[in-house]
Amino acid sequence: MQPGDLPAVVWGRPQPHICLGQHQSASVELNAAYSDVPIVRRPLGGGSVWVDTDQACVALVAPLEFFPFRSADWYAHALQPMVQVYHEAGLPVTLAAQDIWLHGSKLAGSGAATIGRAGVLGSSFMLGFPIEQFAGRVASPSDGFRQWLIEALRTSLTSWSQHASVPDWEWLSMVYRRAANNQFGWRWEQSLLREDERAASDEWRTELIPDHQGSVRMVPHGIKINAACYLTERQYDTGWVRVLTQERRVVRVALSVAPGLPETLLASEPDSIAAELATYLDSAAAQLWAQRITETAYFNPEAI
Repeated sequence: MQPGDLPAVVWGRPQPHICLGQHQSASVELNAAYSDVPIVRRPLGGGSVWVDTDQACVALVAPLEFFPFRSADWYAHALQPMVQVYHEAGLPVTLAAQDIWLHGSKLAGSGAATIGRAGVLGSSFMLGFPIEQFAGRVASPSDGFRQWLIEALRTSLTSWSQHASVPDWEWLSMVYRRAANNQFGWRWEQSLLREDERAASDEWRTELIPDHQGSVRMVPHGIKINAACYLTERQYDTGWVRVLTQERRVVRVALSVAPGLPETLLASEPDSIAAELATYLDSAAAQLWAQRITETAYFNPEAI
């Protein structure tokens, strides 16, 4: 794609698969016991996602001149037509950074990259989401971690079908195109990929197959639930720590050395953790495990 070329929107409903971000490794991010769906790597950032026919995937490819100069502004610019579709369906969504939110839960994420002389931004209309299927395929250090993951996903994520009737494909396409017309002044030419375009796409497929050489997760010791929420678990020589964070707070915690510890006890800033642990552990142990909780917890670096 060269300067002056027309933008293209690639639109479709994919077969079920796991999609990794460009810097992730399947060997550390995914549960090796599952091999029933394909695994691919996208040339965009972000974490592991489950993709299936309950998602209408949208990828906007355009010359870099189409996008704002600052990459952080790409999302507000390119996702506005999707936001308009939700509004026309009666869903009062809002855009926060690169995520679309509804009633306090994440409805859709997105990723962007510069590839050659083009900018690429991908997202999807999340019509439904199989939380248990996705959670089962994530590498989990324990059954407790996986159960917390399911509970956190239920609390933090949502889908179209939980709030309104799922629209048909034709309506979704029509309203998106109309919204993009209004936002960008586009006129549409619909087409399918030509045979030579399909062949070129197939040539790239081998580059989208994940390698298995990585040793570090994108989120150390855990997974990103959304931009504000992370779940982590770390094994030490004398026990383990499991932590759920929200914004800049520890909101849920479990320690193998203190099974009676209330999970919501540490809903406070990290520097007060030791004082709260002192009720359940001696002073030295409270200091040690407070440090380990802080080491295990993960917060969005952009929010620090």
